[in-house]
Order: sequence, then structure tokens, then C-alpha cells
Amino acid sequence: MPPSYFYLRPSAFNLVGFAYGKTEGGSTRGGKVKVKLVHSGRWVDEEAQTAEWDQDELTPRAVSGEEAEDGAGTFVGSAICTSTVRPGGGRVWDYGLVVGYHWKAGQSRGWLDVNFDGTVVSIMYDSASTQDVAVEVYALRPCLGQSTSHLMAAEVKAKHEKKLYNRFIGINITATRDSKVLLNAVGAKAVDESKIIPLLDITSFEVTEVTIRHILDFVYYKEGGRTPPTGMSFGDTIFDQMVPEAVIEARPTVQESELALSDGLSDSEDEHPSALTPELPDSQQYKSIAIGSRGRSVDITPARWYLFGNFTSVATWYG
Repeated sequence: MPPSYFYLRPSAFNLVGFAYGKTEGGSTRGGKVKVKLVHSGRWVDEEAQTAEWDQDELTPRAVSGEEAEDGAGTFVGSAICTSTVRPGGGRVWDYGLVVGYHWKAGQSRGWLDVNFDGTVVSIMYDSASTQDVAVEVYALRPCLGQSTSHLMAAEVKAKHEKKLYNRFIGINITATRDSKVLLNAVGAKAVDESKIIPLLDITSFEVTEVTIRHILDFVYYKEGGRTPPTGMSFGDTIFDQMVPEAVIEARPTVQESELALSDGLSDSEDEHPSALTPELPDSQQYKSIAIGSRGRSVDITPARWYLFGNFTSVATWYG
């Protein structure tokens, strides 16, 4: 019996992201079907894994063996470094967020829908020039704009992992949060940490815009278990940006005597909507974009929030 292939949501295996699976036999005693991880795309070097699914759940997610072995769909939701051709220029390395994919059976090729700093572009997936990167590497972008001829894929990977990631995390070296030190170590220019870049929330399927500074702080202090500087606080996830304490403290206080007017009526906040809640500067706001199933994106009206991360988990990342 030939194997059957399926495109599976995050949590199907012990992986953070989408994956392909295949079945090679019938049901188990409990009526479940054993599904093996297909080692392709992001998971080409992953250890063998097996999960059990109901056949009824698998059937609607069937794909071709070609697609599963190609692995393009595994990158949905991940931050990547990939090669792109600039208008009127050469082929260079760039960083983006994969917000979807599609498989073109006639070409036997997968295509990735990549958000490059707010602009979504479909690019042909090439395993040789597409690298899944950690969020801190995505934020710092050490190889941005470098020629693919000057810096080959293996060299890019070494810069990402050995020279930047290990130094940031503290693997066989003292960890550092200093972005200038990190980028100087790989021969890259310093970045403006106030720059806003997109991230995808795997639980809500929303693209959230956050600052580079917030990403680095969250990973270094929150995920790294380090004590943050005074006044710095975090939510439960990297998407839960809190209003800076300085902004909260700056909000004007209103004395009880100031609320009583001569006619006995209280001053209405509706008449002065910004009196008690000053609008945050643009650098502390974000826009949200809803992403549909299997990478079909739908733009919605940009929203501004005073407290970030107010998402309701309605789907599993990108699918």
C-alpha cells in the first residue's frame, strides 16, 4: 500500500509549527492511524516522530507526496532568511515572515507568501536558500542586503547560529543583550531598535507589529530567566506588550473637586475623550492583520491598542 501524505497543524508532532506527515498502514487497535513525520523543509534534520490521528481528521488535509517532500508548507509562520532580487539590483539576503504558502502542482514547486516589513510577496521556495531563523536573529538581521555571491548559504547560517545566536543566548560564551556588540561580531551595522517589524502569533493567526527592542528584551530577559532593568515588565508571550510604566505615570490625575461643576453635573469624559487617556506615540502602537486558513491572508482595518496582546486564541498557527 503506497503512503498517503498530509499537511498537519502545529502540535500534531512535538514541533512548533506546521509539518507534513505520512501513513503507511491501516488503523491501530483503537481506530487511530499512525502518522510519521516527513523530514522536509524546516524539519529536514528533525528526529523521527510518530503521532496517532483519526482518519476522519486526516482525510481533508491530504496533499501530494511531491508537496510533502518539498516541505514549503513547514515554513508558514516562521521567520526566515532568504535570497531575493532587488529591483534594478542583484540577488541579496533578506529577512521576512512567512504568512502563507501555496503549491503549484503544474510546476511541482512550492511558493511562500513572505511579509517583508509590511509588504507581502510570493517567492518560489528553494531549500538551498531558505533558512528558518530564531526570532532574535530575525530582529537583528545580520546579513541583510549582503550579496548571495559574496556570502553563501553556509556562511550565512554560521553567522546566524555560531556568531550571533550563541552570543546572545550565552552558549559557550558570556551572553550579551547589546545589539551593537552582537552585530559588530558579525561585521554588520547597528540597527535602530525602535524599528517596528511584524511577528505572527501561532495561536491567533494574527500578524502583530512590535519593535526590535521589545523582541530582544523579551527573549533575553523573559525567556532567558534574567532579571530585567527596573521599570521593564512583560506579558506571558512576546505578543503581550504592556504600556510602559512611564506612560501610565504620565497620565494626569483628576481630583474629586475638579469633577464637580457649578451646575451640579459631572464633567463627561465623552466630551474630552483624550483628557484621561493620552494616545500613545506611534512607536508604541501596532496594527493587526488576520491570516486565513492555509496562508490565505485577509487585510482588516488597522487597530490601535493601549494594552497589547489582547488576542483570543481561535486557531492554530497558520493553518
